[in-house]
Amino acid sequence: MQSSTQFQAAILAEMPGWLITFVNESIKENETLTENGAESAVTARIALLSRLISAAQTYLNAELNIDQAAELAGCHPETVRRAVRTGAIPDLRKNPRGHHRIRRGDLDKLVGHRLGRYDPGADAQDIANQRRPR
Repeated sequence: MQSSTQFQAAILAEMPGWLITFVNESIKENETLTENGAESAVTARIALLSRLISAAQTYLNAELNIDQAAELAGCHPETVRRAVRTGAIPDLRKNPRGHHRIRRGDLDKLVGHRLGRYDPGADAQDIANQRRPR
């Protein structure tokens, strides 16, 4: 059976925070199950968590083209290209003259920055502009 520390080493730093929290809480629950003698339940849970992490890694490592990335990020394709050119998102293309390729997990770097900046003043202005008669 895999120990908790070996299992935690399988978690990548680029996994979403909610997944890391879920796995860490599951590991704590596994320790409680182990103390209560439920080894078969712990083994089954570790197998499920391993499959979950494997599926998440496969999902996050999938390559996207610019249009797919822009659609997922909810922005214009040029915004994604600019992020690639500035180095904010790594470019996975094989040929320097080829089309940009982006890892799905790297797209969070672009979206996360945008989501982190909330300006209540600008939001209030947008709401006021929508309420004004035209």
